[in-house]
Amino acid sequence: MTTDEKKLINNISVQKIYGAKSNLRKLGKKDLQKSLMWLKDPSVNMYLSHNFRDYTEEQELKWFNFVQLSNNDIVFAIEDNYNNQYIGNCALHKIDWVEKSCELGIFIGEKNHWNKGYGSDAVKSIIKFAFNKLDLRSIRLTVYRYNHRAIKVYKNCGFRLIKIERENHFYNGKYWDTLVMELKKSN
Repeated sequence: MTTDEKKLINNISVQKIYGAKSNLRKLGKKDLQKSLMWLKDPSVNMYLSHNFRDYTEEQELKWFNFVQLSNNDIVFAIEDNYNNQYIGNCALHKIDWVEKSCELGIFIGEKNHWNKGYGSDAVKSIIKFAFNKLDLRSIRLTVYRYNHRAIKVYKNCGFRLIKIERENHFYNGKYWDTLVMELKKSN
């Protein structure tokens, strides 16, 4: 990681990313209690890459402190830009500064904001940020086959299926495929 990349990561705290429906700001300690509540909610948790049902406040704080010091993770709070209500999280993880790649993670925890375009807007905003501000070249993500809403969002944002991990996720009494999707920066 270059000195400029470290400065960029450190300056994220003053940056706000504006979208059409949502704004992204650096996740703050004040957000953790609400975030943890969403992570433990079965109707949110079913779409996440880890099972957070038994996650504790101490574990959430430890994770938060880790990402605050990380040069390879940037986690944003998603806010409804009409009233600045905190509605979810969006992140770039495992940033590889040499390969210029990362992994995308997102969830909308406020269910009254589901199916209203907030996730799509946040994904579009973080893509622009990753490609234009961080100069990354590719973004990957994983999504379970039953998460039809997210798959539609990702496809609409330009992600392409690159791999299927067959029946590697157990949920609701059944094994499900995990789709690996990728978006490459166009020149």
